[in-house]
Amino acid sequence: KWHVWNEDQPALFARVLASPGTTAGETTGEPPATAPASMATALPRYLPSLFRAALLTLVLSCTAMLLAVGLGIAIAIGRVYGGPLVQAALTVYVEVMRGTPVLLQLFVIYYGLAEVVRLPAFLAALLGLGLNYAAYESEIYRSALASVSRGQLEAARILGLTTSQTLRLVRAPQALRVALAPMTNDFVALLKDSSLVSVLTVVELTKQTQIFATNIGSWLVPGLLCAGLYLTMSLPLSHLARRLEQRWAAATT
Repeated sequence: KWHVWNEDQPALFARVLASPGTTAGETTGEPPATAPASMATALPRYLPSLFRAALLTLVLSCTAMLLAVGLGIAIAIGRVYGGPLVQAALTVYVEVMRGTPVLLQLFVIYYGLAEVVRLPAFLAALLGLGLNYAAYESEIYRSALASVSRGQLEAARILGLTTSQTLRLVRAPQALRVALAPMTNDFVALLKDSSLVSVLTVVELTKQTQIFATNIGSWLVPGLLCAGLYLTMSLPLSHLARRLEQRWAAATT
């Protein structure tokens, strides 16, 4: 059908037919169908690929989270301290990014912008996740900034601190304690949402697991391995966040 049957194939096909285990029903003149690989042979071959895909997932998630945190802080500060036009523009951005699916945003960035600029798949995935989660991060930081009592802000003003000094020395450190737990939750969510970038031809952990499962004809073992790798990447961060919360809480009580 695909015009790959050349003069070399009859000899190779005859060798296959002559090998032990070949049944008479296979001598039909067509190549035999490829059977799924066994678990014993496939697992050692695919484990390195799964580990490389997990590393790619971790790098993508961490980089996208750094982008989201940086943009989220800038958006939150703009919505708290900016003028009416800046606040309105940033509010529109937040509502659009939160109100539309991240999968749609990935499609628009990678395929929609291809007529103007063709971004590499990894860069498009990074921008899509980072820009989407920046909207969520900005709401966390904005609410954390608003949680600092007005009395402390007035005391800072009485002491002669400028607005930037008040933000850097008084408001931001206290807001960070409030924002830490939601930030950790968002990172775990981003780590899982990174599986969506497979639609942009990025072979991350979930896509590599799908390839593994397709080749052995089963999702049980590949699915368990994939789940274990995701837990291995997300649990240490949750543990670190809890330790920081306990440490900061002890310092302020």
